[in-house]
Amino acid sequence: MHQRQVQYRCRKFLVVLSNNFYKSEEAVSHLHFAFSMSPGYKERRILPICLERCEIPTYLQLVTKLDVSNSRTRKWMWEQLYLSLKPTETASLNKLKPRTMSVNDVPRDSFGRVHFAPPDYSAACSNNGEHSGQAFGHSVMTADLVQEKIPPPAYDDIFAKTQTPAPSSLPRGRQTYYKDDRNTWEKLHEWFEMSVLQQIIWCAVLAFSISYIYYDTKYSGECIKKRFDKKGNVTNEDDLTAFIKAEGGVICATILYAFLIRLLILSDIRRTHQKPKSDLEGQKKCGGNLFFLGMALYIANFGLCIAGATKIIPLYNPETNTTVTCTSAFYDFYYNAKIGQLAVFMPYAAYIIFCFVFMIGISKKWFIRRKLRRWAKLLDADQDGVISQEDMRITNEKLEMLRRLIGARTNALSSTEQKKWWDDNIFKRGPGKDIEVEDYINVVEGLMGTGPPHDRAGKIRPVIKGWFNFFTTEEYLKRKLLLGGGDFVKFWTILDGSCDEQHYKKMYIKHFPAPFSMSDFLEDFVAFLSHPDFFDEYSSRVYHVVKYQSEAICCKV
Repeated sequence: MHQRQVQYRCRKFLVVLSNNFYKSEEAVSHLHFAFSMSPGYKERRILPICLERCEIPTYLQLVTKLDVSNSRTRKWMWEQLYLSLKPTETASLNKLKPRTMSVNDVPRDSFGRVHFAPPDYSAACSNNGEHSGQAFGHSVMTADLVQEKIPPPAYDDIFAKTQTPAPSSLPRGRQTYYKDDRNTWEKLHEWFEMSVLQQIIWCAVLAFSISYIYYDTKYSGECIKKRFDKKGNVTNEDDLTAFIKAEGGVICATILYAFLIRLLILSDIRRTHQKPKSDLEGQKKCGGNLFFLGMALYIANFGLCIAGATKIIPLYNPETNTTVTCTSAFYDFYYNAKIGQLAVFMPYAAYIIFCFVFMIGISKKWFIRRKLRRWAKLLDADQDGVISQEDMRITNEKLEMLRRLIGARTNALSSTEQKKWWDDNIFKRGPGKDIEVEDYINVVEGLMGTGPPHDRAGKIRPVIKGWFNFFTTEEYLKRKLLLGGGDFVKFWTILDGSCDEQHYKKMYIKHFPAPFSMSDFLEDFVAFLSHPDFFDEYSSRVYHVVKYQSEAICCKV
């Protein structure tokens, strides 16, 4: 840019300093020209930014610089840059009255889908790395004084990392939140479903299927049982080689189908990008079809297994008007293989039938209760097992931070409205009276009843909608403004904070669709509390975010 244009068109000069800065004669020339336009920094035109430890010109050493490589004060440096780039009069007013920023003030990747995030800045740097000189866009002061006079914006409080005690040191009331609350049946079931033992069983059954096809090919037509009527006519003819071939083919198809499903699940678990909402809807329908196809294959396998046993085991039983022609090698193999197959299949079939008939309904009750306990954890701020007045105060402060973060509601709800929501929906023992978490869960379960999911959702929706009303409005939800990944991470860091930001980011990519709005978030919360099905997409989204995580996944638990 020509120096004349710099003089008349540029109000501020951002100087990015690094070890390569002095290699550019043009950059040095522009810096000297900018300094000559504002000797003594009365107009504060030059705003230095340090990318790394580097040589600082003598005339800039008295100016506080933004050091990108320093992480100590990154929270407030973005605010400092924002204020410094504003007109001097406005910046002076903001200096006297600290301003709380709304998310709508900052270029972000959510509203409007602008895909860049505000840069991180940190403390001032000089030749020796110490803080010195004039404040960035303000009077001469140190970095500590700058932070004292202009505190960070409210939404930055979410990055304050408070260490949660380890599970072993938690009080008795908190242990329900920070431990694996699955019962023995659920642990065994999940272990078996994903264990090496089941893979060995499937591989053994695959070996059965391949051997069945091989023996049919080798002894085709050499094991036949015929039945005759009184006139000597053939009434029934069983070709066991053809039957074993059909059985082997169905078993082989079932095993390959199971392996394919496992590969699809593994691929989805390792996914690193969001799926469009339309793809998730299609995946949900496809998943239902795959489930019924798998069930059909399982039923066919069990049926063929029993049918094959009824043919080969009593093959040589004495019967009138019957002849048997069967090669001994084929008979011995099929007989022994069928005994072994029954020894594997029958216990497995009993396990599947027991799960479907007896355990699914009970497991759904366990599942919905576990989700309600996670919901109560969001309300029980001190996590002592009792939702109290102090928990209400702390939780309301978090919801107020969410209101400032989201920027949907201009003014906070009145204390009367806030207290009314808690009295109507949480303090079921009476207005303002503490309630134990287990008692609260029992009340909510009684409120929703045992009807179909849409009836349960209709009963719990007013509770969740009133809770969302703390930080959103009806008009805001109708606008369906998009909720970006950064917003999602900040939302959960404020509300929950028991995991690190990487966990929330991973959950957002893995379980939530693109695009995603706050109104979608509300519906997911409703499904989270009302839908008891394990594999329902909407029911599981929020649950995956807040469920108990091991130390390897969440750094604070």
